[in-house]
Amino acid sequence: MNIEIIPLNKDFEIFSDLYPPVLSNKIQPEWYKKAKIHNTDHWLYEVDPGQFPASSAKSCPAIQDTVVEGITIPLWGKLRMYTEQLKNDSYVQKWDFTGRKALDLPLSPNFIGYHTGEQTEDMPLGLNKDNMLLKIQMPYKIIVPEGYNIYYTDPYYHSRDDIRCMSGIVQADKWGMVTFPFSIENENFVMEAGTPLVQCFIYKRNEDKINLTVRNGTEKEYKQIQRETNELFLTEETYRNK
Repeated sequence: MNIEIIPLNKDFEIFSDLYPPVLSNKIQPEWYKKAKIHNTDHWLYEVDPGQFPASSAKSCPAIQDTVVEGITIPLWGKLRMYTEQLKNDSYVQKWDFTGRKALDLPLSPNFIGYHTGEQTEDMPLGLNKDNMLLKIQMPYKIIVPEGYNIYYTDPYYHSRDDIRCMSGIVQADKWGMVTFPFSIENENFVMEAGTPLVQCFIYKRNEDKINLTVRNGTEKEYKQIQRETNELFLTEETYRNK
């Protein structure tokens, strides 16, 4: 599958030159790169858990697939927020993005926009002091084949304590202008350029209606589940190793 990413305009080419989107397997979390794979507990783990290793998070197929699949968009400039609580319940809160300095453009709406508190009523999100949900404008258009969606989400395994981007699904073959609303997790931070900001999972859109059935399994299905479990214990291999 061919995926192309282009800047929204020529001025934005500097962002893809310096901090281009990359395949997620090229920008893995540091903890993941350092971690060793222990597919199952060491055979002596039950005897002495402190001395022999247990299966590691990196061994989990679901985590492996999440870390290495899709495309990761690094932050294309430096994002800052400063907050100071003053006397009499007043405050100072400022935010900035270095992209606006590089291109000599206003911060809003070119880089940072917002939704009002009324638009996000009762949602468990970190708003700014003026009750606004801030959002950052993606400077790219991702070109996908016809019939494909993109699931945009915060790259969970790249642990951050500054902001958390909201997840969303876009019919990317029909729409390319995307903003990333984010919850403020820390009112004082400097988020460096190049930090993994959003992970994109690209998948073929299924337009068929889902008919959901919740039922008991058949004897044959239960036997198959038990066989899969037995094979795991016998071989100590998941589908990622076979």
